[in-house]
Amino acid sequence: MVHLKNKILAALVLCLCTSLMGYAQDKNLKLIFIRHAEKPIKGSNLSWQGLNRSLQLPEVLYKKFGTPNDLIVPALGLGDTTKHSRMFQTITPLAIKYNLVVSTVFNSTDYALLAKNLQNRKGTVIITWEHKGIPQIIKALGVAENLTWPDEDYDSIWIISFENGHARLVKDKEDLNPSKSWVNLP
Repeated sequence: MVHLKNKILAALVLCLCTSLMGYAQDKNLKLIFIRHAEKPIKGSNLSWQGLNRSLQLPEVLYKKFGTPNDLIVPALGLGDTTKHSRMFQTITPLAIKYNLVVSTVFNSTDYALLAKNLQNRKGTVIITWEHKGIPQIIKALGVAENLTWPDEDYDSIWIISFENGHARLVKDKEDLNPSKSWVNLP
């Protein structure tokens, strides 16, 4: 009888531990989502305005969130065009300024895999993605809202934090209005 009680107790402890695994995220985990900077009508790179935004982003993001632990963009891909180069170009000035590695291991549509990976990270993670994919990633993180990132919006910041294992979304702005032509920045 004691042996049976021990087995039942062990099974209950195992079930409890399994159910709490969703709550095992770092309590300070903060996922920062930004869209790539402005693009030209044709082409795979940033426009002048987008380049100017990317050069201003390190100061803005540092003031809001400090130095991030990780930077993530979609895999750049191979071939005649690098479809995801804008995301990499947007975050590169921040990576250079703080000597950070930019992770490019996730396919642009691997929303569930990326979400699972993000939940196991620590600290502040900045994810620079294509605007139509960001709501899909947020949904995969457990935010139930029906979200859309407007086509003309290059200035938003979506922040995910976790409370008791549940994703919570807060929206912010970069508050940048970058020049549409080349400017000499300090």
